[in-house]
Amino acid sequence: MSELVAALRDVGFADGSVAHVDLVRDTEPAPERDVFAAMVVVASDDGRYAVVYSPRRQEWSVPGGWREVGETVRACAVREVCEETGLRLDGGGLEPVGYERFVPVSLHGRWPDDGGLMQLFRVEAPGGDELVAALDDAVDPCWLTAGQFRARCGERFWWPLVEAVL
Repeated sequence: MSELVAALRDVGFADGSVAHVDLVRDTEPAPERDVFAAMVVVASDDGRYAVVYSPRRQEWSVPGGWREVGETVRACAVREVCEETGLRLDGGGLEPVGYERFVPVSLHGRWPDDGGLMQLFRVEAPGGDELVAALDDAVDPCWLTAGQFRARCGERFWWPLVEAVL
């Protein structure tokens, strides 16, 4: 069953693009054909969360990113977490917890022209592993407590959905 967490209008992004964004909590995966990206809330077994800094978006966030051609949503999530944190996940352990629905307002943006969905997963991972980014599109990965995570990311438009699944 899906639950609308927030309906946000005219959300601005670092590249100057604008979209309406609905934050939806849902334990069922979004339809693959509509998903252009995936993000993962990685919770450690000791109560911390993996976060990375995106120079392009100019913000801290959970690991994730855009799907490659022919890639499943789960494969995208596993690849992005590995690239951005060095953690190697089993895709079967990813729990769908919601999605962000993007409806473009501006003519440009990183989403498809007609909008689309960004799937959000949650997974548990051992917290003792050091996090290391393999690419420069997400840097300085680290483990944060829930309070540190909230302090660093709590003002972001997507935070209400992430907080709903912590």
